[in-house]
Amino acid sequence: MPDLNYTNPKVTAEMEKVTRFWLDEIGVDGFRLDAAKHLIENKRIQENSQATHEWFKSYRKIYKESNPDAITIGELFGNNLAVVDSYTNGDQFDLAFNFELASSFVQSAKSGSALPALGVLNSTDRVLESRQYSPFLTNHDQNRVMSELEGNRNKAKVAASLLLTSPGMPFIYYGEEIGMEGIKPDENIRRPMQWNSEANGGFSTGKPWRFPDSKFEFVNIASQVNDPDSLLSHYRDLIQLRNAHSALQTGDFNILKSKNGKVFASLRSSEDESVIVLVNMSGEPVSDYELSIAKSPLNSGNFNLNSLMGPETLDGPLSIDQAGGFSGYKPLDELPPYSTILILVSPKNP
Repeated sequence: MPDLNYTNPKVTAEMEKVTRFWLDEIGVDGFRLDAAKHLIENKRIQENSQATHEWFKSYRKIYKESNPDAITIGELFGNNLAVVDSYTNGDQFDLAFNFELASSFVQSAKSGSALPALGVLNSTDRVLESRQYSPFLTNHDQNRVMSELEGNRNKAKVAASLLLTSPGMPFIYYGEEIGMEGIKPDENIRRPMQWNSEANGGFSTGKPWRFPDSKFEFVNIASQVNDPDSLLSHYRDLIQLRNAHSALQTGDFNILKSKNGKVFASLRSSEDESVIVLVNMSGEPVSDYELSIAKSPLNSGNFNLNSLMGPETLDGPLSIDQAGGFSGYKPLDELPPYSTILILVSPKNP
């Protein structure tokens, strides 16, 4: 790849023209900034130099002038959360990919333990208070998540549940929503989208530069779109719920303590509503998962529980103390294997 000299004002001016062309004439919504930390080197300082930060501060003014709603997202692979925060504090990037969180989601789905994901979510929420970050599962430089999960559709579902119920602005790498597989080299993780079981996966009637995966005849959009139990339907249901509920989009994040490490449990709360998220990461039913929290945004009183995803009948109401806490609560006697339960918490009418 070219390594441009951004200390040369003519180079910066030309890149400004490129940026305005794509925003003003083509109408794109923003840019992914690849290897952003390496923009300007300073002798032995090969990444995250002060000159790099200053350049991105100036660049923000340029693209916001063209379109105040335009977004940049930085790719800062290998950096810790404190470095990510230094780019997303309001004067450089709008977002940055959260690689630590992505790895923890995949690790939890692989192992059947909620602890990796909960641990990184806790540290992320503490360090990146603005929540200007983007979680994901895998990307175009990594083995596809379905391959990492050895083709296990149930594990792919719980990974999607973690991604789409957690804070931040989630990104989905095309094909994850149907379970496309692929292991490096890069050509094998960037194959054409598998739309149907026709030749070349319905992607093209011409000769593709890379043929689809051998499983494309049954791993495709057409085979899953009308199946309510498919991976695609699971993604769609979660996306629709996220779009419909402010708590899942921008709500506060609180970990709910559980006696069972296989259970991912959280409380998402916005000004308007609260949602309890429960994911059984394991392939076994779980009954010993009593939930508790000492303090939360919930007001004291009794609350009704309404199922957004999962079984319709729940045990309730839920009693909240003066600190917004509760203990020993189980909305269901048993969480089914690999299940995702989303519960809307609403004040009980007097």
